[in-house]
Amino acid sequence: MSTPTKLRGHQAKPTRAEVKAAWGRLRNAADQGCVQANALLIALVENHPLIVPLVTR
Repeated sequence: MSTPTKLRGHQAKPTRAEVKAAWGRLRNAADQGCVQANALLIALVENHPLIVPLVTR
């Protein structure tokens, strides 16, 4: 009789490989002329939020 393997819980943070792959895809899209990818790269590098919430009165 085999013992069941323990299931791992949900991972809270992405792995380093996933982050590296995501940056690569983002840079590739920016290189191909995607305006949104360029804006996101700038916002991430400068550590500024990309979407500014609307101020309501």
